[in-house]
Amino acid sequence: MTTQITIPDPKWGSNLANTVLNLEKLRHKQLYGEIPPHIFFQLKNIFHILETLGSARIEGNNTTLAEYVEKLLEDSAKPDEKQQEVQNISKAIDFIEKNTDEQTVFTRAYLSELHKLLTKDLTPPPQGEGSKRPGELRHHNVAIAKSSHKPPEHTVLQEHFENFLHFVNQHHTEQYQLLAAAIAHHRFAYIHPFDNGNGRLGRLLNYALLIKLGFQVKKGRIINPSSVFYTDRSKYYEMLGQADSLKDDAILDWCEYFLLGLKNEIEKIDSLLSRAYVKDVILLPALSFSQDREVITEEEHAVLKHLVSKPDILMKAEELDQFGLETSLQKSRFMARLRDKKMIIPIKEGGRIYTINFVNNYLLRGVIKALEDNGFVAEFLQKQM
Repeated sequence: MTTQITIPDPKWGSNLANTVLNLEKLRHKQLYGEIPPHIFFQLKNIFHILETLGSARIEGNNTTLAEYVEKLLEDSAKPDEKQQEVQNISKAIDFIEKNTDEQTVFTRAYLSELHKLLTKDLTPPPQGEGSKRPGELRHHNVAIAKSSHKPPEHTVLQEHFENFLHFVNQHHTEQYQLLAAAIAHHRFAYIHPFDNGNGRLGRLLNYALLIKLGFQVKKGRIINPSSVFYTDRSKYYEMLGQADSLKDDAILDWCEYFLLGLKNEIEKIDSLLSRAYVKDVILLPALSFSQDREVITEEEHAVLKHLVSKPDILMKAEELDQFGLETSLQKSRFMARLRDKKMIIPIKEGGRIYTINFVNNYLLRGVIKALEDNGFVAEFLQKQM
């Protein structure tokens, strides 16, 4: 069995070729989002949560989005094993964003560090989702649950792994780069280089590869590549299994599945660059949701609604006179109450210009609900399996 990884040529005019062309347009699209950075990066943090939980759920973690959000809001209880697994994925995504750009070379050390982060403080297999040798290539043969595929024997794993690193680091001409990213995901699962955590690590590599390819998550784009898989977990495993034959047609079918899902997801999430969309579809419904559940008062709702309706989504205490708060003391106390509830934050430390804060407080429930209502959250994340 060859360890070399190649890219089959799709037929010109095929659905796959058209998908690649459309994704190339999205990759190079100038992001002229109207949404202010102080709002965009809060939304990005929420999709970070969705990516984190989605990858864990594919592996059988039963934590629902609602449960995870409640744990984030409590921020006190010691995490159990399932929550620790989700937290580890979140830390691994942080590592990727801090250490990956278009010049990154993916090394064994890079992947080893990700594996250590993913398996930290987790029980090793077969009982848990940890590792007996975090960061090390497996020293034994493995079988993949619910799959007929047998990963390469550990005696030849080193050669497979080195060829995988060569493949993801070599310069592919532009028309093949997205195909290479899709193939890399399958081939990583195929060789199964670690004793556990390969699925989680493989999906995180999607994120890293997309950053390397220029999908600018640090400059105004949100991507959530695991959503391609957790929307229909059975289909994901089915397509991976077909590609295990390594036949050109099966590999191209996998690429079409992966890249079409990615294109649809990016197009959908790019709508969050519109200030009007975020205001009318996400933030205002979230505030109404919070008021209906008495998380915020009628007065707080009115002020926060005023804030999110402003073009820059910024306000000063002086603006509170229109809400019947006339003295400086009244305004100061009201702003202090919103600050204490973490529903507003200054855009600069110690500053007096504020924006809404909806990630680290009970407004998060309303924002998640608005995202669910508008198709940004798969039902898979909302229900116990």
